[in-house]
Amino acid sequence: MKNAENSDSKTENVSAPDKRAETIFKSKANSTVVKSQIASDSNEISKLKEEISLLKKENFNIKTLAALEKSGCLRPELAAKAIPEDCENIQEWVEQFKTENDILFRKPVQDHGSNFKPTQCTNLSPVEIMNNYIRGI
Repeated sequence: MKNAENSDSKTENVSAPDKRAETIFKSKANSTVVKSQIASDSNEISKLKEEISLLKKENFNIKTLAALEKSGCLRPELAAKAIPEDCENIQEWVEQFKTENDILFRKPVQDHGSNFKPTQCTNLSPVEIMNNYIRGI
């Protein structure tokens, strides 16, 4: 009986380290899987960060081109190259650039105070002229 009990306890002792070895092996295998997942996630994160930085640059370029076109720039692509990337206020920079390089910008058209367009007929009375002016003819 004692031998049977000793043999049972030996098998229990042998099986317990085997179970521990299996759990250790599984945990090592799981840790390598986790490490590979972390590495792939970090690669994805770095790719996303690069994509975000490219989108920020593209957004900055679009904003600068829009500001230059709005201010009347003849060649906004050329003027956009001169804008520094760390520029915080694009509108102020464009106004300063416009004063320094007035050749690149359109001159404002002067209306001389009104938008009156005379008609083809020159034999109009003052009342007819005023009516035409009011109606926008």
